Amino acid sequence: MGLDPAGFRSLAPKQLHYNLKVEGLTGTQAETIKEDALSGASPVTVAASSSGEAVLSGTLDALKSLIDRLKERPHAAPLALCLGEALDNSRKNEFVISGREKDLKIGPSTLIMGILNVTPDSFSDGGLFMDKERAVERAFEMYEDGADWIDIGGESTRPGAAPVALKEELERVVPVVEALAGKGFTVSIDTTKAEVAKEALEAGAAIVNDISALSMDPSMAGVCARYGAPVVLMHMRGTPRTMQKDLRYKDLVSEVYGYLWSRVEYAGENGIGRDKIILDPGLGFGKSVEGNLRLVKDLKEFKSMGLPLLIGASRKSFIGKTLGADTAGRLTGTLAVSVISILNGAKILRVHDVKEAREAALVADAVRMS
Repeated sequence: MGLDPAGFRSLAPKQLHYNLKVEGLTGTQAETIKEDALSGASPVTVAASSSGEAVLSGTLDALKSLIDRLKERPHAAPLALCLGEALDNSRKNEFVISGREKDLKIGPSTLIMGILNVTPDSFSDGGLFMDKERAVERAFEMYEDGADWIDIGGESTRPGAAPVALKEELERVVPVVEALAGKGFTVSIDTTKAEVAKEALEAGAAIVNDISALSMDPSMAGVCARYGAPVVLMHMRGTPRTMQKDLRYKDLVSEVYGYLWSRVEYAGENGIGRDKIILDPGLGFGKSVEGNLRLVKDLKEFKSMGLPLLIGASRKSFIGKTLGADTAGRLTGTLAVSVISILNGAKILRVHDVKEAREAALVADAVRMS
């Protein structure tokens, strides 16, 4: 239209509409929000319930104006701070994870995490890479296909899987971690055991990927903090053996969000800063088919925590049930979920099929950044 650039920069934010859900409000805070939301030049719509929940809807400018008014009220100032952080975080697309030896830059382009299961019973590739030399060869294949780092696991986490003894898990993963780290690979260790994490970090692993979000082993957080290791915190209900027995949630997105937030706080209390945390909503871990699809659709909600998001959808059963396909026929479904996740805020894809995921991510990133 030939608008003046300065005028365009002023008008653009007014076109974006935000909806913020707030939980845990006191009665006074809820009333304050209602009063202040309507008092500004650009009003904010508020829908509040007696249970301490509210949804605030408005443009960025209107919400910022509301936040400024709330800051002036002592009982509402903490709420104003949270609202401001959520708005800022929702627009964040680049992160720096503080690593053990070097920092990991995440975004704006998507990172690819290659799955290397050194197990006999993983749901998709169990038994294929039990031999150390074959595992190393597979890692090189994934690296050549575009993997940014390799995730090594020695205990299957498929639904119904039984735990693996500590000694056996160590024997499976440590030699492979040591071999790959020695060749310059960025390696993460997929484990819930503190001792396995410790030995893997000693062998050169850079990141700990804990599906229990530091909850299964009380020593895990201390190990990660002591070694300065970044962590992936994932949502799971129960354990791999029990997680699919109860798939009911009152509010799935809210409950997963709240759990992850609580684990971020736990990590901080145990010496792991936010600059070392990656979040994973846990597709396939204690969710129904519909629940998994909902998390992918609403993934943007998790951006308000201001931490990079990892999605692990590769070949999972909810894709198979949606397509009516076995494990071997789930690649196209995996790529569809991956692309949608990238457009909704995912910064890391955990995948078996690296080449295909890398190509899909390149196109998705090009669309997202166009």
